Amino acid sequence: MKTRAPLALAALTAAVAVAAWGTPAGAARPGPPPAGTVCTWGGTAAAPTGTFTITPGLTSVPLAAPAKFYVTGELGGDPACGGSLTYLGQIDASGTCELTTFEGDAKGIPGVTRFAGVGAGPFGPARLYDKAGNVIASENANIVTADNSALDCASPEGFDGGTFSSTIVFLDQQS
Repeated sequence: MKTRAPLALAALTAAVAVAAWGTPAGAARPGPPPAGTVCTWGGTAAAPTGTFTITPGLTSVPLAAPAKFYVTGELGGDPACGGSLTYLGQIDASGTCELTTFEGDAKGIPGVTRFAGVGAGPFGPARLYDKAGNVIASENANIVTADNSALDCASPEGFDGGTFSSTIVFLDQQS
């Protein structure tokens, strides 16, 4: 009877590892989707479901220090695009509602580890990188949604989050 508890615990641990990472312990994780794959992230323009927060919020006055940036949403579209993607990063000092630069860590797509981009108004295109620093995809966010108001830029709190949708296009990794 006493040997069953450690075996059950080991089996449960292995099951959690497989569920969390999608591959058994010690097995290689799959790479990013193949070149040409197009994923949706955070729903679609007609039905945005992704969410983001910016702390402190953006205004027309340049940020004196970087702002924290958190973005998350479900992946869809191509069958190779499952699960969710999360950005955890920053909007650089001097960012405003009109223009930002941003970067950070990305989690959720095998092979994608970082992101960086430039936002112009409601659009925030980014490059997605692998751990070696190679660009492996482009991401094109759109924050023009019914939930987001440009008037937030004029408030004391600033534009501090809302909903978005995006598309991600994977590039040829051989070039």
